[in-house]
Amino acid sequence: MNESMRYSIPRLYYLVTPAFIALDYAVGVNVRVAVLDDLPQYKNLYYGFCILCGLAVWFLPQYSVVVALLESPVNLLITVLGMFLPYIENLQRVATLDGDWKAAETFSVEGYTNLMIAGIIAVIAFHQSCEILSRRFQEAIRGQPPGTRTHRTNNDHSG
Repeated sequence: MNESMRYSIPRLYYLVTPAFIALDYAVGVNVRVAVLDDLPQYKNLYYGFCILCGLAVWFLPQYSVVVALLESPVNLLITVLGMFLPYIENLQRVATLDGDWKAAETFSVEGYTNLMIAGIIAVIAFHQSCEILSRRFQEAIRGQPPGTRTHRTNNDHSG
């Protein structure tokens, strides 16, 4: 399987960002970055970042690996912090008997969906990016053009 086919899932994820944005603003269902619903300026900033990632993978597909390597940890960090910081805040409210327990709002269906989609895609994109960049680095060391593969023969005993 060639590199572009193996890397189609993260690339598709960036390219469908406008559909996620339309779903969020037109229908009110936010599964791309549900954790930032209470911070609309940051949500819009992140959507803008995702659109830039989509444009980068569309116009410069050879850099999709680098785009995913940069975006996936950001996505995962936003998702994890967004899911668990409100939970910790709610625990602190209960601990001080402040009341107003909002656990149901903290872990919504949209939040879980966002966690699953973003987490899975971020992990896939990060690992595939590391693998592809490592292979490209090895090819550069050997003096091969990027994307070419050498096949070992029975007579090739080198590492």
